[in-house]
Amino acid sequence: MKMLGSHLHLAVLLFTILPVVSIAQSVERPKPGFTISIEEDKNLPEGFPFGYHRLLATFTNVTDVGEDDSILDPHTLNMIVLYDGVPAEETKLMRQERKYREAVASGKTLGRARLPRMLKPGESVKMPLYISSYFNTSKPGTYTITVSHETYPWEPAKSVTVWSNTLTIVVPQPGAETPQ
Repeated sequence: MKMLGSHLHLAVLLFTILPVVSIAQSVERPKPGFTISIEEDKNLPEGFPFGYHRLLATFTNVTDVGEDDSILDPHTLNMIVLYDGVPAEETKLMRQERKYREAVASGKTLGRARLPRMLKPGESVKMPLYISSYFNTSKPGTYTITVSHETYPWEPAKSVTVWSNTLTIVVPQPGAETPQ
């Protein structure tokens, strides 16, 4: 009986300590300092082929301090493009981009260097996304596009995913009237 009491005491002690240890180990993720919205850029210069789409991604600093604009690196954006509800066909450029990202994440190569600038509180900046360079968007049908970005792409433990709105683009049959 004395042995049972020792084991019970040990079990109670462990269940008392475990929640404290798990709380101490949890990492609080910071709130994102920016938002992302996307829209179709309808002002493409002449010469782009039928079905080519360029988006404008707007990043807005939602903090009350300056925010480093390194979030604008298109190589750290994730583009989710669906064609009639299934993943759209990736182009050779997108496959190359994935290999580059994997190499950077594994430390096999350094990321591209760039000089950041600070976005003032509330300031927005637009960046073109040549979506048709990464995905085949020339087939008639419905494309849904969403963009996401990690707040700290190379530090997953403290990163938060920021999602854009979802944009729908309908590509009509050649010769059909353009949908409104």
